[in-house]
Amino acid sequence: MTDWQPIVPGAGEAQEVARLLLALADDPAHVRTQRGGSEFLVPPYLAEKFTQPEPEKPKRQPRARRTKGSES
Repeated sequence: MTDWQPIVPGAGEAQEVARLLLALADDPAHVRTQRGGSEFLVPPYLAEKFTQPEPEKPKRQPRARRTKGSES
């Protein structure tokens, strides 16, 4: 892999970004650090996974409640 892409986390977010990148990576060796661990270098597939938004989870529909007089 030759086209490594930089990921620069916000202030105080480096540890959380590192965990997320390692969870998304096919191999932990695909997450490299630079600048004293304040930036990450990742292959294109991982940069794409990291930057894509999470799909929205469907909202749960509230259940209908029984009323005292109804028998179902």
